[in-house]
Amino acid sequence: MEGPRRPPSATAPESDDDKPDDPPSIWHRPTSSLPALPSQDAPPHHWRNHSLNLSIIPATTPSSLPPPDSIPEIETYVVQVPRDQVYWTPPPEHAKYIKKRRNNPEKNKKSGCFKRLMWFFITLVVFGILLGAIILILHFVFTPALPVFTVERLTVKTSNFEVTLRAENPTSNMGVIYMMKKNEVVSLMYKNKSLGRGKFPKMSQAASSSNKVNVKLDGSTKNAVMPPRGSKQPMSMVLMMELNAEYEAGPVKKNKDVVVTCDVKVKGLLDAKKVEIVSENCETEFKN
Repeated sequence: MEGPRRPPSATAPESDDDKPDDPPSIWHRPTSSLPALPSQDAPPHHWRNHSLNLSIIPATTPSSLPPPDSIPEIETYVVQVPRDQVYWTPPPEHAKYIKKRRNNPEKNKKSGCFKRLMWFFITLVVFGILLGAIILILHFVFTPALPVFTVERLTVKTSNFEVTLRAENPTSNMGVIYMMKKNEVVSLMYKNKSLGRGKFPKMSQAASSSNKVNVKLDGSTKNAVMPPRGSKQPMSMVLMMELNAEYEAGPVKKNKDVVVTCDVKVKGLLDAKKVEIVSENCETEFKN
């Protein structure tokens, strides 16, 4: 019996017996000649899952496939923070204070009322101080000065006297209005006897101005013992009047009672229509 045939060598010459019509030779190696292979366990589960699956997969159309999940859009925000900005949290004492106020609502209400009253009182005090300061300033700035009166002429007629006066207002920042007080008259006296009585006409004067005013007095020399005619001795008479002077400068108004007393010495009171005034002196004062 022949043994197994060996495979031809690559360098062996080709014999005549090896023709293309011959069937291919088959070489077998005895099983007993192979080394024993080590026993292997079943492959791991993940190997089986990722192993090649050579089974036939049925063809599917694109329309039967599920649509892919949409990828959400990611929005980007830019936040700019100043470098010098400091963030801080209130101290814990503030939380205690707030808690205390919440726990005592009645006390908080009383405290709020007290604070409002205190602020109202402070406002009144401040307002009073400001008002007092304004009044004090107005008192010193707008202070009326005493008017000045001068007797310029005295004329004697049959039943009356006519006295010409010059009135001057020395107040530089206030005008004045003169008028007679109620139940008051201008009187001309000689030795405590009245020679004539009359009214002072209403007169307005600007600041730092002077005006003439004529005062008519009803009376005659018959009621008094006069010196004989032709006597050259001066006669002393007194002209008295009490006026109400209303000073005004814008919204500032001040009322003053002015008392005027004029000592006048004259000559020729009985012999001439125009009497010569030898001397005169008028004094004024504020009654209030």
